[in-house]
Amino acid sequence: MILGVMSDTHGRIALMHRVAEQMVAKHGVECILHLGDDYADAEILRVSGYDVRAVPGLWCPEYNERRVPRTLVVDVGGVSIACAHSHEDWGPRERSADILLCGHTHRAAINRVGPKLYLNPGHLRGPLDRGQRASYAVIEITPETIAVTIHELDGAVRTACTARRREAAS
Repeated sequence: MILGVMSDTHGRIALMHRVAEQMVAKHGVECILHLGDDYADAEILRVSGYDVRAVPGLWCPEYNERRVPRTLVVDVGGVSIACAHSHEDWGPRERSADILLCGHTHRAAINRVGPKLYLNPGHLRGPLDRGQRASYAVIEITPETIAVTIHELDGAVRTACTARRREAAS
């Protein structure tokens, strides 16, 4: 399964759509995980026909609505993925996931700590924000590996990490 991850779109609908189209056409993304700011942006993608899972960002009105969860944990082929806009929203359930995703800082990063992967896809607020170039991420889950890649707006690889799946290693 191939997942696309984006965050901090902040109402930049044209850029968000461009990246979503690129995720599908260039990377074969089947589902997009949207990490907030703005939650309404994820709904626009959903209405446009994309399979989207989303959490609200701190600046979204939905962040303070009880009916909208601040976190989401999805299982993809036996790999648990926790989504939150900010790492401060991770609780025990999220921290036990195999992959932990968050946005908020607009700073793209992949970190591996033991068997866990931590990913921030960066931002799609514009070509440059807070001194950081716009970026998005792709996660490819196979029976043996989890490959995580952060991409520039043109699709070029900025950084990548591949890890063996825990069950594949045993």
